[in-house]
Amino acid sequence: MPRMAKTGRKNVVADAALLPPAQAEQVLQKHLRKRPRDAAAIEALADLLAAQNRLGELADRLPQLARSGSATANLIRSASDACVHKGDHRTALEMSTLGTQRFPKDAMLWYRRGRAELANANAPAAAKSFKSAYELEPDDSIILAALADADLSRGSFPLPDQYAKIMLEREPEVASHHVRLGTAHRLNNKLDEAEECFRTAIRLEPSLPSGHAGLAETLESQGKSEAASEQLEPLMDTGDPSFAVVSAWARIRQRLGDRPAAIKAMERYLASKRGLPSHISKMTMHLGLAYEKSGRPDDAFRCWTQGNAMHRGRWNPAAHEQLVDAMIETFTRETLVALPQASPASFTPVLVVGMYRSGTTLTEQILSAHPNITPGGESPAMPDAAGSLAAATGGINRFPRQISRATLSQVQEAAAVYCDRIVGHAGQGDCVVDKLPMNYLNLGIASMILPNARVLHIVRNPLDTALSCFSNSFASQMSFTADLEHLGHAIVQQRRIMKHWAAVVDLPILEVRYESLAASPESTLREVVNFLDLPWSDDLLRFHESKRVAATPSMDQVREPINTSAVDRASAFQDHLGPLRAALGLQEAAPPS
Repeated sequence: MPRMAKTGRKNVVADAALLPPAQAEQVLQKHLRKRPRDAAAIEALADLLAAQNRLGELADRLPQLARSGSATANLIRSASDACVHKGDHRTALEMSTLGTQRFPKDAMLWYRRGRAELANANAPAAAKSFKSAYELEPDDSIILAALADADLSRGSFPLPDQYAKIMLEREPEVASHHVRLGTAHRLNNKLDEAEECFRTAIRLEPSLPSGHAGLAETLESQGKSEAASEQLEPLMDTGDPSFAVVSAWARIRQRLGDRPAAIKAMERYLASKRGLPSHISKMTMHLGLAYEKSGRPDDAFRCWTQGNAMHRGRWNPAAHEQLVDAMIETFTRETLVALPQASPASFTPVLVVGMYRSGTTLTEQILSAHPNITPGGESPAMPDAAGSLAAATGGINRFPRQISRATLSQVQEAAAVYCDRIVGHAGQGDCVVDKLPMNYLNLGIASMILPNARVLHIVRNPLDTALSCFSNSFASQMSFTADLEHLGHAIVQQRRIMKHWAAVVDLPILEVRYESLAASPESTLREVVNFLDLPWSDDLLRFHESKRVAATPSMDQVREPINTSAVDRASAFQDHLGPLRAALGLQEAAPPS
C-alpha cells in the first residue's frame, strides 16, 4: 500500500487518489472535518461516493458549495445528483439550472436540468433543456432517450415521435426504445402499430413493466378491457408495481366496474412513498377522481389539492390578462378590415374552442364520426402559424401589436404553415376539426389566415368547468388549472375575449352549450351540422363506438354514450369553491335547506 505523505490541503486529493476507496474516503472525510469548504476535496469525495451509489449522503453539503462562485461544473453536477438520490428534486432543479447558467456548453448539466424539470412535472421546459443537451452532444444515447421521453410527456397532441424513431434506428434491440415509440403511436391513435411495438418490447425484455403497461393501455383503447387486465395481473401480484403499471391497472379496473381494486392499488402505491414527484402528483389526482366516483367528495378534493400543489404558482394571471388586453386592443374591427387576408383553404377548418374541460373533446369525438369530417386533435397548427406571423412582423415580444405590418405574402405563408401542419397530421377532408381549446386567443389570426373557417365555441357551467380542470392532471404550461382563483380569472378572461371576437371578426361562430348537448344531443348536433353546411348522419349518435383514442383527460368519458352525469358536478363540492366563486364574481352558494 502506498504510504500517505505528510501533505497540506493542496495534495490531499492527489494522495487520496492513490489509496483504495475505503481508505481514500477516510482521508477525505477527516480532511473535510477540518476544512469543510474545501471544494476540491468534497468534489473528490463526491466522485468516490457516486461510484458506490452513495452520493445522497452528501445532499446536505454539496448544494451550499455548488452555490459558491468557484464551483466547477463537476461539483454542480454532483450536487444535482446528490439531491436526486435524496429525492429532493426541487433543489436538484435549482442546482442544474445554476449549472447551465454558469456552464452553458456543458451538455450533462442541461441533461440534469431537463431530468429535474421532468421530475417536477414541467415537460415543456424539460424538452427544451434536453434539446440543448442534444445539440451539444448529438451522439449521446442517454440524452436522446430523455428528449424522446420529454416529448411523450408534453401534454400536447399529436405527440412528436422523431426522437423515439432515431433511438430505435440506433439501437433496435433495446426494449425501452420500442416502448417509447409504442407510447407515441398509442396516443396518436395508431393502435395496431402501438401493439406491435409493445409486444416487441416484451419479447426483448419479458419483465419490462412499461412494456406490459403500454400493451395493457393499448388493449384497453381497443375495447379489450379483460385482456388488458390479465396482461397486468402478474405484475400487480409482485407487490411492488411501477407507476405505469398501477396507473394502467387503476384505469382498466374502473372500466371493468371494480373501483375498490383501483383505489386499493393507488392508495398502496402512494403509501409506499416511492416514485417521482410528478408520478405522485398524477396518482394522487387519479385517486381523487376514484374517490369522487365512490361518493367521497371531501377525500376527492383533498387529493386534488395535494396533487395540484406542485403546479400552483407557476401561472401569471396578470401576464395572461395583458395578452388578452393586447389582442382586444390590436384586433379591432377597423384593423381587421384593413389587414390582408389569405385565400380560403382547400377544406373547411372547424375550430373547436373553449375552456379546457368544457366539452371540446366530446364535441370533436362526436363530429369525428361524421363521414365528411376529419378529426385533427389538439393540433399545434394554429400556434405554429401565429408564431410564423409573429416572427415575420417583429418577433414574439412585439406580437400582436405589430400585426398591422403584416404583408399579404406573410399572411399567405402563415396560412400555408397552418394547412401543412393540420393536414399533415389529420389528413385531408371536407371539414377538418382543430380542437385546441385555447385557440380562442387566436381567432383574430384565424380570420386573417383561414377566412373560410367555422368556429364552434363550447360553453359549460363555469363551476363545473373549473372543477373538472382542477381535478385533472394538466401540463405545466396550463398550470392555472391548479389554483381555483386562477381558474376563475382564466374563465373571466376567456369570456371577455370571446365576447370581443363575436363583435369584430367575420368568422361564423356558433355557441354550443355542453348542457344542451348532454340533454338533447340530436337537436343540438343537427344545429351544429347545419352550421357546418353538412348533411345529417346518424353516425354522430354512435360516436362512442369509435376506436379512435382521444388523448386527453376525457379519453374514457368519450367512449360512453352522451349523458348528463357531469352536469352540475360542482354542487357536491360547494363547501370548497369559495375562491373560485369570488374570482368569477358569483355570490356564495346558499346553504342546503
